[in-house]
Amino acid sequence: MSPFALHLIRDQEEVFVARNNPGPGASVGAEVYLHRGKLEKYPNLNELKKNITADALQKFITQFAGINENEHRPETGTRRPLSANISHALFMCFQKQNTIASQDQLFHRMNEDFLPQAMKDTLPYFLGAVDEEHFLLLIEQEEVAKLLRNKEAAAAKIISTLDLSKSRIARLVNDAKRLGLLEQHIQPDQEDIIDRLKSLAEFRFDDPDYIPDFGETISELRLQERNIQQTLGQLNQDIRAAKEFLSDQTAFSREASEQASRLRAIGLFRNGPENPDVCPICESVLSSPTPTVREINQSLSEIEFHLKEVHKESPHIQKYMGDVEGRILEQTEKLRSVQSELRRAIAEDERVRLIQNQLVERARFIGRLLAFLELVEPDDETEDLDGEISSLRQRLEALRSRINSEDTTARMEAALNLIGKQMTSYSNMLELEHSGSALRLDIRKLTVVADTDDGPIPLNRMGSGENWVGYHVLTHLSLHWWLRKRHRPVPAFLVFDQPTQAYYPSDVVDGSLEQIARDDDRKAVQSLFELMKKACEDIEHPFQLIVLDHAHLRDTWFGNAIVEEWRGDNALIPEDWPTLSQSRS
Repeated sequence: MSPFALHLIRDQEEVFVARNNPGPGASVGAEVYLHRGKLEKYPNLNELKKNITADALQKFITQFAGINENEHRPETGTRRPLSANISHALFMCFQKQNTIASQDQLFHRMNEDFLPQAMKDTLPYFLGAVDEEHFLLLIEQEEVAKLLRNKEAAAAKIISTLDLSKSRIARLVNDAKRLGLLEQHIQPDQEDIIDRLKSLAEFRFDDPDYIPDFGETISELRLQERNIQQTLGQLNQDIRAAKEFLSDQTAFSREASEQASRLRAIGLFRNGPENPDVCPICESVLSSPTPTVREINQSLSEIEFHLKEVHKESPHIQKYMGDVEGRILEQTEKLRSVQSELRRAIAEDERVRLIQNQLVERARFIGRLLAFLELVEPDDETEDLDGEISSLRQRLEALRSRINSEDTTARMEAALNLIGKQMTSYSNMLELEHSGSALRLDIRKLTVVADTDDGPIPLNRMGSGENWVGYHVLTHLSLHWWLRKRHRPVPAFLVFDQPTQAYYPSDVVDGSLEQIARDDDRKAVQSLFELMKKACEDIEHPFQLIVLDHAHLRDTWFGNAIVEEWRGDNALIPEDWPTLSQSRS
């Protein structure tokens, strides 16, 4: 779909803006093209590439329209400050078909949420009740008020500290004693206690000697302790094993010696027994045959050999056990030394920790003391606070007098009075209900009010659709008369969409007055366009009144004012254009 484009001219500046057609389901397109400067010819479609965001476009067009920095700050409520921009200005430039004939809606888009309040907030700026200097003064007033609040807070802080409680001073004195910074005989109620605390705050503590970190030393000693204990455990296991072996060897030697003694009894026999089945002593028959002397001597020899080997190994085991016990004594002494050094390191580490804690506590105390003394003894910058506060108050009062809200209200009322007089003058050219009465624009309710002998009559109580259209037309023409008179930053154009809709039948062909049945209605249409002609002559240049309507008056001036006439085959939307359903198919 083709984009929409707009060519804007203000003084010697030109701006060309194009925006893509969003299509069904969207209100605005996201693709925006902007060209600044003299435009020799309009760009081709393929040249309309996005080069600016929608938000940046609004800010640029706001500045292009001459809307300077401004901000409406509500005096009550929770609404945030609002800056007038081009969107707010355009509320006064369009009168759609359903708006111009409305009894409840005087301005464009006033049926949308929050926009009526935005219109009320920005009208004072657009009507000139507040100017750019007003906003500069507001900023200066805010800065002065903030500085004054800070100075007053500092002064209040000083005053509040003049009546210090004794308990706070007593707490400081007791803390100083506990940390060894004051002698024990010093009392909080002494007359010179503040001076003593001041001198204490000025005292500079000497840097402490190098305080080693015993953490690594303690860890190393604990590691040595564990290693020695493991070594001692292993040595104790070794000596227990040696003692068990020696004990077993001794038992074996004793048993073997007893057996050898019994076997040596063989020396009682010179010869072996003749019959091994007969006892050599009592000559009784044995159930088991007795061993021969040779066999007994052989057993005795084996036992004596083992005894000899056992006696040979005993000195080595005794020596090994002596060595192990010596190493145990050595490791035990070493363990005692390491544990002693470990206890000393732990005690020293605790002493160092206490020193560090005391240094930290002293530093914290000095910090609290300095903060306390700053309150008691203000520095040079706060000594002349009274004079500064007095000067700031005078300056703030002067600023407030220059931006007095009453003055703003008065200027707003003056502007509305002049606009109302113009509305009243224009109403005399139309045959409207309450025509000729004192008319005014009520910006609180955003409507037209006629002040009559019977009281104020708002627009929604002014009869029929012809009246509503007439009051819309004369109100907006009067409003633009004032805007151009005061050179306000509102675009110098006004669009009326079918202001004569209430007079023409639905099957109108050429828009001639003859198509209107009643003479009074024909006269009303004629008067309505003559009012527009008169207003265009009254409103200062530049100003454009754009009317989209069926009417086609026979007057020469009306014919000269026609720019395009879309009737019959020469319609605004040609008959051969496809419809939406056709384009989808």
